[in-house]
Amino acid sequence: MRKTLLFLAFLVPLLFLGAWVLAHTKTEQEVTLSTHVYKMDSVPLSLDIRLPNRYNPTLPGLIFIHGGGFSAGTRNAEPVQSFLDSMASRGVISASISYALTRKGRGFGCQVPVEEKREAVRHAGEDLIDALHWIQSQDNKWPSDWIAVGSSAGAEAALWSGYLSAPQAWSGIVSFSGALDGQAKVPQYAPPLFAIHGACDRVVPSGRSIHRQCRNDDVGAWELCGGLCWADSLRAAGFSATTWTECTGGHGVCNSAMMDKRVQDALFEWMTLLPEGKNECWSNTQGTLARNERTKCPQPCDSID
Repeated sequence: MRKTLLFLAFLVPLLFLGAWVLAHTKTEQEVTLSTHVYKMDSVPLSLDIRLPNRYNPTLPGLIFIHGGGFSAGTRNAEPVQSFLDSMASRGVISASISYALTRKGRGFGCQVPVEEKREAVRHAGEDLIDALHWIQSQDNKWPSDWIAVGSSAGAEAALWSGYLSAPQAWSGIVSFSGALDGQAKVPQYAPPLFAIHGACDRVVPSGRSIHRQCRNDDVGAWELCGGLCWADSLRAAGFSATTWTECTGGHGVCNSAMMDKRVQDALFEWMTLLPEGKNECWSNTQGTLARNERTKCPQPCDSID
């Protein structure tokens, strides 16, 4: 009995080590990862290219810009890496970028003036465009068409770039819990949108409301048009928008939805329909998924995050 236990004690770690080696070897076989400096700012700004070995050249690429209130976050944190690896398994090339964190140590809350918030979004959006221009300037087999994808603060930068700054530059925009300035108008050309949002988000509203639920007399009381609100605006103007609503979800949807295989599948299907996109509303109510012409969420919001 003692010999058996000693044997198992020796064998089990080897099995785990073998599984780890196989998993990492598989990743290396499926994706080639390379890092490049795309812009010299106060510090060099870099991006990671994930090139699937079974890359599908008919699909646009994804440029991902992370969240973190313009003060934190990194391009290679989770769940970003796992999300992009999952998309790579479908043949999609991607770039995950660093950008200037202009609010680091300064905050992004209700005591930050609205104009400073707008400036943070604009600056991040300009870095995103610079990353796109660098990618398109390279002499390689990467696609010419790219989709801007962002989470939380990154989604605000992606939406700013896609609809206020350079709409012609993008094949589509993907927003995980992002929003636009409430004063934004739909441009003459607007790329297709795929917006994912929690209906109970109290940080970045899914509809038209004040950022972080600030009081009306706060200097940072910034009215936003969230992802679902902006999708309605695009449809009303004759452009396409797909939405995915987590009916009881809060701001954490910006991370959790990235790891939801159903979201990934719906996003991939949407990508195959570009440049036209489609008008579609998905809603997830406590695990029950529905596809409707309009978002339907029966539960009241009682979460605060």
